[in-house]
Amino acid sequence: MSLSLSALAKLAEEEGRSTVELFAPRVRFRSVGHSDLDACLDWFAELVMTVDIDDADDVVVGSLDFTVIRLGTEDPIALCLDQFDGDHEMLAGLFDGNQLAEQVEEQFETLTVVTEAVLIPNIAFVTEPLRGHDLGLWLVAETIHRMLPTGMVLMWPYPVLCTGPAPDFDADPDADSAQITALDSAIGRLADHFGRCGLIPVESAPWALGMSTTFEALAVARSRLGAVGGTAVSLTLEQLRAASPPPAPDE
Repeated sequence: MSLSLSALAKLAEEEGRSTVELFAPRVRFRSVGHSDLDACLDWFAELVMTVDIDDADDVVVGSLDFTVIRLGTEDPIALCLDQFDGDHEMLAGLFDGNQLAEQVEEQFETLTVVTEAVLIPNIAFVTEPLRGHDLGLWLVAETIHRMLPTGMVLMWPYPVLCTGPAPDFDADPDADSAQITALDSAIGRLADHFGRCGLIPVESAPWALGMSTTFEALAVARSRLGAVGGTAVSLTLEQLRAASPPPAPDE
């Protein structure tokens, strides 16, 4: 069992508390099972923390949905990617049939080791008052470590493309160029951010990031993020009530 943020706020109020402390982040996994193909396994990771109220359940403060695809099966990877919401299909060009594309294999030296699976992180979410503590990066790194001992990680670090009305390109010819520039900048910042998990740009598709877990990049990243496991944050009831809940597995 686990508590939602709103349920924690209610419990804290019943206990006469104005603040609570969340500590000891951990990751829990469950299979989602949306895929009909043998090659695909879709998973959901919950980021939970302990609260300093006696006998209280853990609190869900973040999440990550991700897909593990086995290489070399009868299922074409493009078909696997097309099953899921989000932007998995953006990665189709990094595969050739049911294997990694040759350029990806060469860059990440996957031909020198047995590479049987690819893990694709989708959306990592951490509730607003807990952002700024590297919990999202830690969640991604721990998920890769625990769910893909040996294999390849690929992702597209996408920003929100447009937060306001769609630009009128006929009225403003420069709008298209400005939006592309802004998008490139946002993707660059996100690439730098997820680079702290050990991911680097894919040379044949610079908008995508990749990493082989066979080598040291992930171990180095987890070492640098090791202190996140000791995170402790005090939150007020107002912060708990205003915080957005993490997405559910079927959202």
